[in-house]
Amino acid sequence: MSDMAIDQCVGELRAASRRPVDPDALDTLVDSLRPSFEDILDGPEGAMRWTDHGQRMRENARYLGALADFFALQADASIVGTAELMQAFSMVERACTVGADRSDRRAAASS
Repeated sequence: MSDMAIDQCVGELRAASRRPVDPDALDTLVDSLRPSFEDILDGPEGAMRWTDHGQRMRENARYLGALADFFALQADASIVGTAELMQAFSMVERACTVGADRSDRRAAASS
């Protein structure tokens, strides 16, 4: 389930960016997120979680791609690189709460 979810999110990220995304930069981001995707989606409740939260995760990936593209524009870069992806992810990360239970989300929001 996690591989399918990652593929869908990567597709949304790429679609939202007007510039090409450096494959190595994307691999770096995906590699950092893969353990969370696996923990959340490869367990017995994974399919249910993806059904409940997949649309929001794909939306977050689109925001990530659009923001990364914006940062590449500001840097006058022809492609989205690691710096732009990580800068964008730092803004979107807080919205990525699929694995957190309700009390974890409240704690994250108040910090």
